[in-house]
Amino acid sequence: MTPAGDSTPGVPTDPPESGPDVSKSQWMRLVEADRQSIAGELHDELLPYLFAAAGALASLQRQNPDLKTALEKPVQWVDQAREIARQIMNGAALPRDLSSGPLVAAKEFLESVVLRGDDVQELSVRWKQLDESADVAWDETQAIAVYRIVCEAVRNVVRHARANQLIVAWETAPTGWAVSIQDDGEGFESETVSKTSQGITLMRQRAEAAGLRFQIVGAKDSGTQVTVFGSP
Repeated sequence: MTPAGDSTPGVPTDPPESGPDVSKSQWMRLVEADRQSIAGELHDELLPYLFAAAGALASLQRQNPDLKTALEKPVQWVDQAREIARQIMNGAALPRDLSSGPLVAAKEFLESVVLRGDDVQELSVRWKQLDESADVAWDETQAIAVYRIVCEAVRNVVRHARANQLIVAWETAPTGWAVSIQDDGEGFESETVSKTSQGITLMRQRAEAAGLRFQIVGAKDSGTQVTVFGSP
């Protein structure tokens, strides 16, 4: 994973300073509300135009066979734009059901949206101890934070790390639990980068807002490990 994190346009990335009116958990709820709003706008406002454009291009190709070749690229661009819009929409919205825990929900989302296609064929993904994580009585705020952090970290691996192996693991101990996302990709110097990366900053803020501890360790050409720690 590299430091180039992702964030959703329009979503506040800085949690409020602690005060009497707005807590960090309330900040995270506001972030989620903004993301849900963005997902709705994509579905209601953007996708209809993309589907209309795809239909118009298909009609032009049928009515003007001589334009079929010239329109192949625009058709491809519209199809790609529709797929990107779907991915953004699906990523912005929370899953309807988190009852099986955030790791199970993250796995379902990532395998259906992110971990598919030709660009991830060489990536071996292992999920460890997911059944155990599903048995935890999750606090809603912590479940949302873990879900978002896992999805963000895995997306970064797919997009930037050039990794061959990725492991998402759940571990427990008497002192608490941990969720780790580890890859063997290009890595980076975590001491110099983690403070300036927007994606890493947002993951850390989500963890802190939920009362969790966030850690990222990376080294050039030695991969990256993101870990979230929680109390029992």
